Amino acid sequence: RKKRAEAEQTAAQTEAQLEALRSAGQKVAATLQFDERTTRRRLIDQMLVETGWDVGVGGTNTEQVKQEVRVSEHPTPSGEGYADYVLYGDDGKPLAVVEAKKTAKDPKLGAEQARIYAMCLEKETGRRPVIFFTNGIDVFLWDDAQGYPWRKVYGLYSKDSLEYLIHQRTNKKALAHVEPNLAIAERLYQLEAVKRIAERFEGKSRKALVVQATGTGKTRVAVSLCDLLMRAGWVKRILFLCDRRELRRQADRVFKEFMPGEPRVVVGSSTSSDRDKRIYLATYPAMMKCFEAFDVGFFDLIVADESHRSIYKTFRSLFQYFDALEVGLTATPVKFIERNTYKLFGCEEKDPTAHYS
Repeated sequence: RKKRAEAEQTAAQTEAQLEALRSAGQKVAATLQFDERTTRRRLIDQMLVETGWDVGVGGTNTEQVKQEVRVSEHPTPSGEGYADYVLYGDDGKPLAVVEAKKTAKDPKLGAEQARIYAMCLEKETGRRPVIFFTNGIDVFLWDDAQGYPWRKVYGLYSKDSLEYLIHQRTNKKALAHVEPNLAIAERLYQLEAVKRIAERFEGKSRKALVVQATGTGKTRVAVSLCDLLMRAGWVKRILFLCDRRELRRQADRVFKEFMPGEPRVVVGSSTSSDRDKRIYLATYPAMMKCFEAFDVGFFDLIVADESHRSIYKTFRSLFQYFDALEVGLTATPVKFIERNTYKLFGCEEKDPTAHYS
């Protein structure tokens, strides 16, 4: 209990720090009112550097990041336009376009402009880049090639994360055409839960909540879902969160038994430099200590075990930071779950994605 209290205190402090940073950012927008050029140099360039991009000094171009990129077939009288930033992969093709606005402007005002640049780059290179628009404080991602509406994210993606997002476009399979592995979960209610989550994700929702009584195999359902999404090409890296080390060890055993070929790691103090695994298992307190060492797009799926107890208040920062598909697991009866738990996982009150009492 003492260790948990300490962990919750640390998490609460981290959440307070994040809130302070958000408030500070809003104050910057309100008081300094950087123009677009200053916003790019002081805020957006720094964002890119922190995410591992090679940014040229003073706006100069590099192989990875080019600024003021001329595009043709633009719907202007001259037929030309200039994208603020284009981020490139190792193959020389664009991975993302970033539209910048000054801090005092709503970044969503740049959404349509960024979409047009993406369309022009697609005509020129054969690849439609992922779209970002930002005022240096708020960042939005628009993966329109996969049919998602734009969404607010905590920061820009790394090159590796963008490459996988592009890879998904042609390699994802329809989840209805991929059968669950019956060796992992075979009971009808378990298969029903996996099916319901898959249907929700196919419908472009990015969150799901499973309520399943203790002893009925929540971990089996989660591992079966992870296996299905990996085989379907929907996810590459998974974060499995637990609120106790015993639950983490249990999940580790199930992953080891049924997904032995997928490299996995238990998150600890040195995990921030471990980037070649597929499955990351962590307690909430352990992940709170190192989550900012990963870029916001590093994980494709987050599974939150005992989600009703841990993530609404104390550890919510993890879900605000990472831009991933999210699945909450809980054994708590529907009527005892907090309203905000449903909201956090995109469900109506007392109507989870899957329920087995």
